[in-house]
Amino acid sequence: MIKLFDKTTKIIVGPSSNNENSFNYYHKSNRKDIQIIRETLEKWFSEYPELEKLELKNRFKKDLDSAFYELFLFELFNKLGFNIEIHPKLKDTNKRPDFLISKDDFQAYVEAKICFDKTETEMAFEKRQNEFYDKLSKVRIKGFLLRIEELNFKTQKQPRVKELISKIELEVSKLEPKEITERMEKLGFDGCPNIDFENKDLKIRVQPMPLIESQKDKISKNPIGMFPIETFWGGGENSIRQSILKKAKRYGKFEIPYLICINALGKKTSGKIDIENVIWGSLKYTFSTNPENRDEKMTRERDGVFYNSGKAKLTNVSGIMVTKVFPSNIPNANYWLFENPLAENKFDFEKLNLIHNYINGNQIISKDGNDFDKIFGISKEWLN
Repeated sequence: MIKLFDKTTKIIVGPSSNNENSFNYYHKSNRKDIQIIRETLEKWFSEYPELEKLELKNRFKKDLDSAFYELFLFELFNKLGFNIEIHPKLKDTNKRPDFLISKDDFQAYVEAKICFDKTETEMAFEKRQNEFYDKLSKVRIKGFLLRIEELNFKTQKQPRVKELISKIELEVSKLEPKEITERMEKLGFDGCPNIDFENKDLKIRVQPMPLIESQKDKISKNPIGMFPIETFWGGGENSIRQSILKKAKRYGKFEIPYLICINALGKKTSGKIDIENVIWGSLKYTFSTNPENRDEKMTRERDGVFYNSGKAKLTNVSGIMVTKVFPSNIPNANYWLFENPLAENKFDFEKLNLIHNYINGNQIISKDGNDFDKIFGISKEWLN
């Protein structure tokens, strides 16, 4: 019988490094919370069809996010009482959706998709940046943590850090934690000294932040205490929209309902507002011109994925579920489920017993259903 996590004597102590392979960390970490997650995923994996296990396990090793989401959806529909066929064959094409689910006389195809905010170029840059942080974390300093105030890569080359580390170790060795603490109490981060470094590949400014008195003689195991603040404009609507459109066009038309499931893992996707803007159309505020009644009115633009520019769209898609689930938040994860009012094949959402949204006349109605903690039988405090 194939196991998801093989027995190993190798152990990873403490937090993951920035570029640590996610599967490797979940496999070998000795943290209590990771052990609980590992046992949960192993149990789910044991219920996965035996002939499909090896392929899924190999995908876990290469892309944990995508493989985890497929295992999550398999377990979700399994708990909801559906029979599940993995990668069912379709007529006239070699493409295969992720699942064919069935219950009683009801059938539907289900497709899973991971959605990030970043492009492939941005994700490659982030990987290079994380590799730099991992190398910089080898710096040996006492009494301080480093705040990276500014970091700019000047070329596509992976920067070397030996000279930078030497400079930081030298400059920090000259500092007195108590003196810097007193300056920070008055000036905040402006009271921290700046250590500037620049070569042909990068420009960086770090600020040593003093540790408490009892820690001043210890070498910091994780010396980077603060990373540059990441800022961005707007939400994650565009990445969700593009993910839905890509999956909607993948197979053409079906003769049975088709449900697209998107796991929105990006930082920009704030939640319900972003997602409903994509599904039903962007929110628009208008104000009455009547001087006696200046109340604002909220409506939606005709730019949703189901109805756009006055035309029905994605009629081959019966519904969309957007989740924001990670291995660490399974019972607490949010989800949003939407029925396409213009679908050619209607999905029987009553069989799911999930919270779902649908159109009734001109109103958006939310139907009650279960949260993930009840469905999976996992306490919301499972990792505490």
